[in-house]
Amino acid sequence: MLRKHLVPLTLLIVAILLPFILTGDYFGHLLVMTCIFAVLALGLDIIIGYMGQISMGHAAFFGIGAYTSALLSLRLGLSVWLSGLTAIVFVGILGFFIGYISLSRTRGVPFAIVTFGFGLALWLLCANWYNLTRGFSGISRIPHPVIAIPWLPKIEFKSPFSYYYLVLACLFLTIYLIRRLLQCRFGRAVIAFRENESLASSIGVDPLWYGTLAFALSAALAGLSGAAFAHFVRFITPNLLGMDYVFMMLIMVIVGGKGTILGPVIGAAVFVLVPEWLRVVEQFRPVLLGIFFLLCIIFLPGGIYPGLVALWSRAFPSQKL
Repeated sequence: MLRKHLVPLTLLIVAILLPFILTGDYFGHLLVMTCIFAVLALGLDIIIGYMGQISMGHAAFFGIGAYTSALLSLRLGLSVWLSGLTAIVFVGILGFFIGYISLSRTRGVPFAIVTFGFGLALWLLCANWYNLTRGFSGISRIPHPVIAIPWLPKIEFKSPFSYYYLVLACLFLTIYLIRRLLQCRFGRAVIAFRENESLASSIGVDPLWYGTLAFALSAALAGLSGAAFAHFVRFITPNLLGMDYVFMMLIMVIVGGKGTILGPVIGAAVFVLVPEWLRVVEQFRPVLLGIFFLLCIIFLPGGIYPGLVALWSRAFPSQKL
């Protein structure tokens, strides 16, 4: 039993100790962004890795989550916790309706195009509804989370160090939730949707219903990461809903390893850290970054995590990673 949980426990301990190893606000910022993007990538992987579809509008859910939480906390004065929870629920409901409309008629490439259309429409809405979103001027001074309990010291998640543990908790809860869902009927139904939709329908699985639920869950996780991003960076613009974030999410999932739990997490870490390492050659950074991701796709077509698992199996055939 202990051997079975050795790897997860080791990763948990390393994650908890990382801020004490990589000290300073710079490394703290990178760690926070890695956790936020890991939640985002894990959510998208539900669609890409387990449903077998590609969503090209998922950045919209990330941006809507950020805007919803920021506006509720700024204009209505709600606590960050309540505004964040409302953002998750709102984006999940929005994802449910968009997922239902998209999946009821399309699959594959048409599905990707439809979701791209929805994402573009939401981007245009945020960019042009100036009275609400302030357009490309952006929304600033977004409050950070605070825990205020009477008779106890106030806890403010203001520094990268403290915020890291908040988003780390969100990341591990996301991993736990996805693992549990994959082990129940919901997970088996979603995977059956990917493998053979007609066969799944013949044994009583409703592909549209389970696919829509999976899409809504994926959107809700994007809303969670968007809210966490907004209250950490404290400044947001419609660029959060743009194509840059769409491609970023796809790269994290595909390079890390789709259809796995740790793959998107590794993909998020790679996407955050590698560009920073390449700052020493700033002039050539875009070219080198493109070459790096191209090599990953060519030599590790299944992703970095499956490649590491295969390497481990060759080195230690009797031990499972």
